Amino acid sequence: MKRISIITMLVLAITLTANAQQRKRTAPARKATTAQSTANKSKANICIVNMKDISLEKPLAEDANYLYLLDQLDRSIIGIDKKTGDIKKLIPGGRDKMITAIGHDGKDLYMMVTNVGLVRYNGTDRGTSPCLFATSDWGKGLIAHQRTFDGIVFSPNKRWLVAYGSGAILFDLDGGRCKPVREFTTNDVMNAFVFDDGSMIAVTLHDIVAIPNTAATTIKTYHETDGGAKIYKIKSDIQATAIKDGMLYAAWSSFIGKTPLPWQDIKWEQVYQLESSDNRFRNFAIGPKSIMAECDEYGQYYCEWQSNDFSGTPQVTDKITTTIMDQILKRPRAIQRNSDQLHFDQQGNLIMYGYDHLDIYNPDGVKGYTKLQNTVTRYKAE
Repeated sequence: MKRISIITMLVLAITLTANAQQRKRTAPARKATTAQSTANKSKANICIVNMKDISLEKPLAEDANYLYLLDQLDRSIIGIDKKTGDIKKLIPGGRDKMITAIGHDGKDLYMMVTNVGLVRYNGTDRGTSPCLFATSDWGKGLIAHQRTFDGIVFSPNKRWLVAYGSGAILFDLDGGRCKPVREFTTNDVMNAFVFDDGSMIAVTLHDIVAIPNTAATTIKTYHETDGGAKIYKIKSDIQATAIKDGMLYAAWSSFIGKTPLPWQDIKWEQVYQLESSDNRFRNFAIGPKSIMAECDEYGQYYCEWQSNDFSGTPQVTDKITTTIMDQILKRPRAIQRNSDQLHFDQQGNLIMYGYDHLDIYNPDGVKGYTKLQNTVTRYKAE
């Protein structure tokens, strides 16, 4: 009997020891899972940069390494490193030769410079960078030096370049040349698109102008011209436009609509309408997985679609809750302001910027910009 008791105690001791060892082995795995879960929840969804003495109101440019933004106050180009988040003045400004528009073809940065012309940056100095088309002489080619430009866009194949602002000029870059091909003359072009065949779209406040590659050399305001150029009027002010999958999207008043590309017959199909007729869209941007639109009615409102074609019902909110904790209120900070420009970068982050601020937003976690993540950074012009 005593021997059985001793054997029973030994078996029990061995069992307890084995269970304890098993707990020791499994505990770290449970801890790692919890830590991983916490890390996933704490992804930074925002970078907030407050600008001092800077005005960021024009379209930006980007390549694999940098965001390029134009400071309208001193006409310098500010660069933001997309990996580290470092911010610096890359190209100094100047009053006599002001940079008024920028664009990037994936290889080189291009600039429109007053009293100089269309310049391709050599990566070292603006002054020594080659001028591809001079506008310093009166009557030079299609454009003269008094013209101003706000943006530069490229065709997908990078052969065609359009500079737009006071009208729109199409350049052919084939074979390294820079040949002006076509001009649309008007006072204000707010956006433009160009396609691989050299056809283009110019968007004004009230008109969408479709210009095929057969159009005349000069397209005059409000006149349809031999060669098939067409002008389509919108009853309300156009606030923003974008092209995706062969469709042109536009926002005006409280509507967003879409239509096949405009050298076909425009047939607008409404894709979304704000509930209040007093509310107005300000802008929108289409990203790889989502869409963000801004509108205003007694405050700032955001409409966010979890699709890239306006399908589904958007989340409508008056603020974006961030992962930055307010140390005084002891709760997450929120941003509630409209931006002049919205742009999805190549990593899928939404760049929201205006006169004195730049916000980088990604609900799935900001990609890159490591030094700026989950912080409020103040940048002062050098």
